[in-house]
Amino acid sequence: MLNGYDEMMAFGKGNVEAVVQSGTVAVKGMEELGKLYTDYTNLSIAKANEAVKALSSCKTPQEFMQLQTKLTRDGIESFISDSRKLAEITVGVVNKSIEPLAARFQAVSSLKMAA
Repeated sequence: MLNGYDEMMAFGKGNVEAVVQSGTVAVKGMEELGKLYTDYTNLSIAKANEAVKALSSCKTPQEFMQLQTKLTRDGIESFISDSRKLAEITVGVVNKSIEPLAARFQAVSSLKMAA
């Protein structure tokens, strides 16, 4: 339990600092995710351009179908892999950004228990 104005002010200041810290971590994480999504998009565009060039150079319908099948399979595998990586990074960003707030909630819980 808080005893006095100074303790209440210090506790409130801690809450504000936790919110600011959480926001800072979230913004940095979103910047990192934004860069990753940009890189992923640029790589996807480059791969698409390469695929069009490769498909347009096929001499027979069979060659075209084989290449199209391979490109489709590779694209799906790449999408699944990249999606997993992005999801893991997103979860990490969210977890790191809520850590300061979770610590403050823990502090509030301990105050209620002491009361």
